[in-house]
Amino acid sequence: MTGHRLSFRDGRADDADRVAVGRLCRSALPGSMQLSCGSYGFGDLRYVCPAPRRDDGTCVPTSAVTVRNSGDSSAYVSWIAGPRPGVREQGREQRVSPGREVTLRPGRGRLLFDVTLRGGGDKPSSLEVVRVR
Repeated sequence: MTGHRLSFRDGRADDADRVAVGRLCRSALPGSMQLSCGSYGFGDLRYVCPAPRRDDGTCVPTSAVTVRNSGDSSAYVSWIAGPRPGVREQGREQRVSPGREVTLRPGRGRLLFDVTLRGGGDKPSSLEVVRVR
């Protein structure tokens, strides 16, 4: 299993383990295997926190994450979410062509736990976070 953990396009590292614009998830796994972007690149997907944090440190549940296929071949993505910790459901897999974006929405009342990435070709796959709400 290969991946980038908590990295930005310009190579800066982020000590905060949370999803943010610019995070990358890369996989060189065979097309039959999925990679957890929450574990290998995006960080904690459950909450959007202000940056810099407000004094009260309030974070809100993530309602949507838009990702761009920054690789050279098609990729397949899906979300994993649930109404509470310990209950997980996987959304349908969506094909994303190189350079295209897709918005993943787990639905109201659900926590977004993960985004999965599966490659569609012989080249490594790559996703970049372009929006978080």
